[in-house]
Amino acid sequence: MSAEQGPLPAVQRAYFYVVLLVAIHMIVLGVANLLRVGAEIALGAPSGGFTGLPFVFADFNRPREQYREQASLAIALLLVAVPAWYLHYRGADAAARRSALERGSALRSAYIQVVIFVTALLVFGYGQRVLRLALVAWVNGPGTQLFFNEPDWVARAAGAFAMVVAAAGALVFHVRMASADRASAPLSPRAAEIGHLARYALAVIGLAFFTFSFGSLLSTLWQQVFFPFPEPSFPPGIAVDFPPRPTQDQMLRFTIANALPAIVCGVALWAAAWLRAERAVRAVPSAAPITRRILVYAVIAVSALAMLFSLTSAIALVLARVLGDRTPNENLGRELGSSLPFAVVFAVVWWYHRRVVEGDAARESEAGRAAGIRRAYYYLIAAIGLAMAAIGAAGAIGAIGSGWLGLMNHDARETATWIALVVVGGPAWAFHWRAQQRRLDDDERRSIQRRVYLYLAILGSVAAVLVFGSALLFNLLKGVLAFHFDPALWHDLWHFSVDTAVGAVALGWHFRLVRADRAALTAAGLEETYHVTLLVRAVDRAAAQARVAAAVRGQPDITLRG
Repeated sequence: MSAEQGPLPAVQRAYFYVVLLVAIHMIVLGVANLLRVGAEIALGAPSGGFTGLPFVFADFNRPREQYREQASLAIALLLVAVPAWYLHYRGADAAARRSALERGSALRSAYIQVVIFVTALLVFGYGQRVLRLALVAWVNGPGTQLFFNEPDWVARAAGAFAMVVAAAGALVFHVRMASADRASAPLSPRAAEIGHLARYALAVIGLAFFTFSFGSLLSTLWQQVFFPFPEPSFPPGIAVDFPPRPTQDQMLRFTIANALPAIVCGVALWAAAWLRAERAVRAVPSAAPITRRILVYAVIAVSALAMLFSLTSAIALVLARVLGDRTPNENLGRELGSSLPFAVVFAVVWWYHRRVVEGDAARESEAGRAAGIRRAYYYLIAAIGLAMAAIGAAGAIGAIGSGWLGLMNHDARETATWIALVVVGGPAWAFHWRAQQRRLDDDERRSIQRRVYLYLAILGSVAAVLVFGSALLFNLLKGVLAFHFDPALWHDLWHFSVDTAVGAVALGWHFRLVRADRAALTAAGLEETYHVTLLVRAVDRAAAQARVAAAVRGQPDITLRG
């Protein structure tokens, strides 16, 4: 293939990279297990199983045969995979060096990013195992076993570290390979999107491990430090022989040691993937990739839900005490510790990604796109707050009304939970909804984000009216046909009536907003915006864009994108 020729045929390219993908993972498994077997023999420890393929050689009653068989398999993997990978890599790399289109192809990018994704997760997972084994052994101290740790933990940690080393080598090689491709030739749109997907997926995985592990650690520390469980007591004269119990200091150290690996590795994975992904996005002057936007808004939705519901749980506990709940103070403190730390952690995550959205909007050169980025965020949080407030209002009115009407006295915690949903969800909805209402103009009324929000609210309201209205009519007909309405039936009728009424109010209010938007746009005489695809014959993409731009020059109501 000469320099003037194009890239490899698609089938040949697929063949090269499928073989490379299989071979590189065989090499990683072979190197990791060969190092593990060597470490176990040096330490005189029993075999810990074939790393990556635990179902192979499952009989651990023959240690010497285990070593020979596992070492033989590892060497066989290397003897087969190394030549296959090297020969196919040389062929694929030679084609990539001769053709910029080959370097920027989607299949090449898919191979590189899959290897990066898998090996990064291997380093992430086995790195946690190494840290956890070492930290728990440190907490136990020499000659003690207050906390469970695996037998021969040094050999198990060495085996996990062997996988970290093998996977890290493949990871670094393919990261440099990806960087060289991006620096030498422009990637195709699909190839670039695959890279964004891999990097942001790793960032989300690392962030998830960090947030949940850090929240759990703070919750456990809260309970152990401020509201520890009392020591068991027995009547005098009864001798009870207990095994040694860890002190509170040892329990705290074990809690930290058990949670620290996921926190440290989660932060490291998030920082490495997120910062690298952001550099790749900033290097291109075009708009942020769709993968990034989807994942950022998904993180905002999850963190907002977790923060709002954690805050709801904490407020409900306090309101339940006001409404007469007699939970002991120690139990109340422990339950608050299960909610408030998660609320704080997820509030920070929410705030950070809100700043990311604001930064994206500020960097947009086109006002319409910047407004669209902000709208998506505000309407997303408004939708979450509206759902919480509507569910809470229906539940609170139903529970309080049941007590006033003498139908049923609901538990104080249940009533407090419904009220807390309104207390938390109502302001979240009102703040974000009013922020967009203050910006209300014809562009806002025509925006897809506002329409999606309104029609989703209408859809949810219609579903509530249909479901609860049907249940209301069913129970009403059941009582009429039986000529008997007992208190339980009246209770059900009351709750279904309230649920239907709340759904109807939400439906009427949002339907009125849709009609008002349509009336305002009709009165202004504004036309809708449509996306039209043009096919232009030109020597390249830039020349085609230049021709279209010259044709629509002087027409401000036509926007050229792409």
